[in-house]
Amino acid sequence: MDEAFIIDAAEMLKVMGHPLRIKIAQCLEPGELNVGEISKAIGAAQSATSQHLKAMRMRGLLDARREGACMYYGIARPEVYKIIQCIREGAARASDAKQVAGGR
Repeated sequence: MDEAFIIDAAEMLKVMGHPLRIKIAQCLEPGELNVGEISKAIGAAQSATSQHLKAMRMRGLLDARREGACMYYGIARPEVYKIIQCIREGAARASDAKQVAGGR
């Protein structure tokens, strides 16, 4: 087993293991946004949003660029979307299985 891969995968999952961070990733899927736009989109205080953005950026999941007084954030590692898609598909299968089991 590739130990470096396992450590990287665990770190990425750990960073993405918070609901607001998943919301941040989803709202950044179409493209860059600033902290105010992200905060509004995810329904969180700007200070909390900034803390989550910092954690994601420190782990290398986000890129940031300054434009005037604003920082704009975007996803640096597109595989984040693959993780979210896998979880979404798994949840849909689980929901379908529940409906089938409940309908018997």
